[in-house]
Amino acid sequence: MRVFFRARALPALVFLLCLAGTASAQTGKVAGRILDGATGESVIGASVLVLDTQRGASTDLDGYYSVIGIRPGTYSVRISAIGYGTQVVENVRVQINQTTDLDATLAQETTETEEVVVRAERPIVQRDLTSSSASISSEELEALPVQSFSDVVNLQAGVVEGHFRGGRTGEVAYLVDGVPVNDVYDQSFAFQVENEAIQEIEVISGTFNAEYGQAQSGVVNIVTKDGADDYAISVGAYAGGYATGDSDLFERPSTLSATDNVEANGSVSGPVPGFGSRLTFFASGRVVRNDGYLYGRRVVQPVYAPTNERIPVPVDGRTVYVPALGDSSLAALNWGEQATAQLKLTGRVFGGRLTLNGLLQRDQGQNYDHLFRYNPDGQTTVHGTSTSLIGTYTALLSGSTFLDIKAATFANAVDEYLYEDPLDPRYPLDAALRELSPNFGFYLGGARMTQFARETRTTVGRLDLTSQVTRRHLLKGGIELKRHDLALDQFDVLNNAGTAFAPAIPPAGTPAHVTYEQQPIEASAYLQDKMEFDYLVVNAGLRLDVFDARTEVPSDFTQPRTSERQATSAKVQLSPRLGLAYPISSSGSVHVAYGHFFQMPPFDFLFQNPDYIYDPELGLSRPFGYADLEPQQTVAYEIGLQQGFSNTIGLDLTVYYKDIRNLLGTRIETIAAGVGEDFQLSRYGRYINRDYGNVRGVTLSFERRPVDGFGLNVDYTYQIAEANASDPRDRLLAEQAGNEPVKQLVPVEWDRRHQLNVRAAVGRTDRRFGLVSLVGQLGSGLPYTPTQADQRTGVENSARRPGVATVDLFATRTLHVGGLEPGLFLRVYNLLDARNVTNVYTDTGLPTPNLRTTSGAALGLNSKDEFLQRPDFYAAPRLVQLGVSLDL
Repeated sequence: MRVFFRARALPALVFLLCLAGTASAQTGKVAGRILDGATGESVIGASVLVLDTQRGASTDLDGYYSVIGIRPGTYSVRISAIGYGTQVVENVRVQINQTTDLDATLAQETTETEEVVVRAERPIVQRDLTSSSASISSEELEALPVQSFSDVVNLQAGVVEGHFRGGRTGEVAYLVDGVPVNDVYDQSFAFQVENEAIQEIEVISGTFNAEYGQAQSGVVNIVTKDGADDYAISVGAYAGGYATGDSDLFERPSTLSATDNVEANGSVSGPVPGFGSRLTFFASGRVVRNDGYLYGRRVVQPVYAPTNERIPVPVDGRTVYVPALGDSSLAALNWGEQATAQLKLTGRVFGGRLTLNGLLQRDQGQNYDHLFRYNPDGQTTVHGTSTSLIGTYTALLSGSTFLDIKAATFANAVDEYLYEDPLDPRYPLDAALRELSPNFGFYLGGARMTQFARETRTTVGRLDLTSQVTRRHLLKGGIELKRHDLALDQFDVLNNAGTAFAPAIPPAGTPAHVTYEQQPIEASAYLQDKMEFDYLVVNAGLRLDVFDARTEVPSDFTQPRTSERQATSAKVQLSPRLGLAYPISSSGSVHVAYGHFFQMPPFDFLFQNPDYIYDPELGLSRPFGYADLEPQQTVAYEIGLQQGFSNTIGLDLTVYYKDIRNLLGTRIETIAAGVGEDFQLSRYGRYINRDYGNVRGVTLSFERRPVDGFGLNVDYTYQIAEANASDPRDRLLAEQAGNEPVKQLVPVEWDRRHQLNVRAAVGRTDRRFGLVSLVGQLGSGLPYTPTQADQRTGVENSARRPGVATVDLFATRTLHVGGLEPGLFLRVYNLLDARNVTNVYTDTGLPTPNLRTTSGAALGLNSKDEFLQRPDFYAAPRLVQLGVSLDL
């Protein structure tokens, strides 16, 4: 694996330790009023203490109090006052960025007064919710048939396969303990946080407060677990496989395997020896492998041979010549494996809270390529390594004010290759795949020659100040600085007559070998005020974002190689945010939200081919980046209603609209004649801000919290997502296909009009009496562009694929074996083994083509039917996992 910036690693670590600790507050608030139970008058000076924290407050002259800076979780709160009996309220749920209302009445003290214990009921209506969001606790996460936090995100109303309310992927900010962890190369999240390490997930699918930036569509906010005061160990493992009777579609081993999908995980927490509760740790690890559901056979080997040295193979009355035959054994074609580890230290330093959280992730796997079905050993493998170190320090400046300081450094490296050494003598001729690709046939040999390596390293520093300045106003403000280091090295190995028929690396700085190193920076500041009145809650904020690519671009794009370079300009954006929540009754609330949201495009689109080297073989199919792109912008509006029908049953209705501008598109440039440029009058494409779109929709959510062993959640989303392009390269693709570029709004490729999610649970979440939960999802079909004989027959994305429907099951039961209580669990994904279509032939709208218009004969080792049958056009069949867990 290639590694970049090693010389910069030490300064980044020093920077982190010097600031140790910084972050946006990942906390909630408990507030309310304490009254005399006999007279109804305010109790002045009552002490309110959140147990197992160092947070507390005293009531004012009117009996009101506020306790801020509480980490999400479930707590007990002790309330006491001179002359009154003490009261302990249990089961008080605190959520990220929300206020938990807790009022109490105290009985006057007598000689027989004892401590009163009360169990709190979480209200079905969140009074201060000013935009659409959902919080999922670790207990709720444990009861769902999900393997990662991204699975939970996709169960939320308004989210369709990673697209938040019709936005493109990459428009979501991912935070871990308040630190943004997006890989800016493609705006994906840089690493996986395992379920066992998650304390709470907040999913904001609507507008969001000014403290969040570099996102247009949503926020996923993950708070990780702290170490416990007592030692605790948890281990688990499962094994499973794909159980489907459709062997004609999914070629698999003849016997059902229980090791197609295996995992082992564990965690341990407690006090660091010698420090007691002053310093605790939480450590977790997970190893998982999935062989996937798509298989091929090693019919041929990934080699090349001259025509006169090839082996003749008779197939259906014809002879096919191949360089070398394989053993025809089965090979997994979409397999993956991953190993993760985390260590978090939490301590009390100088009266504040200090945490250091380190994460490591390694993964590797292959992506299915239909043409390699008979030549699986010629396909590349993708390797990834992600590391992060996050430090946070929370300083209590007073009972109503605290300062969060956060610093982090994280890196994400991706490598793709067949053989790690690009000069490996096993590489065949670079023309092998083109020569060994018969009509309607799988590759007869050859190999993919790709060598790709990139790394993103980001260093973040952040300060946030939170103060309950009055009972009505909670002020928050902060600043954040980011430095990114991006490096890329990409080429195809050469092996031809020009290299003496030996593998060679093309010279850097040529069309065949692209490299770059870039160091853009970002800065931001925000101020917001949460105003809580009896009749209204207001979240008002303003955010400033600044981005500087710190590089140069051509001054004249008709002379991409010879024109003078000019420095990119800094991009500055002011984003106002406003949310209102208006209680209409004791069990109902209306909210209205509005905001401007700013995000730079994925940085890969800024820095692709920064030297503007034209490749005549690729032409328009290889667009150039443009480092002076403007930020993409969204203006979002929403109005919603929360209505409770009892303490456990509620309904949420939200209507939303998004106007999206400055989306990424492409422009075609023509190289000028007579100015010393190579390839004069040739055309190339480059990325610019030109696309636009809008989204409108409605979500309807019903919740019945678990009572008497039964809970139910139903979410329905109807939305229309349209734009003048789904893919930034649409104009170039249309030009190459001879089609007119779209000049109207059309459905985007991920425009799912109808989405229904149902979650039902029967049993106890503590698993003592067993728990069974089901998750069902029903979605209408995604759009596609109809064609006949490769000619478009309708407007872009004017037809629809078949819809999808799936049911997942999770069942668990705790056993009693001696002094231990192991838990057995069963997870079944796609319980009904449904054939959900993920892609189609555009002449039929189905995963099978129109044979009347698909002319020609198969000339390879396979039949034409074998080639046209696409198992990768279907979602995974039924997957069964059986496992065991044990808490010590």
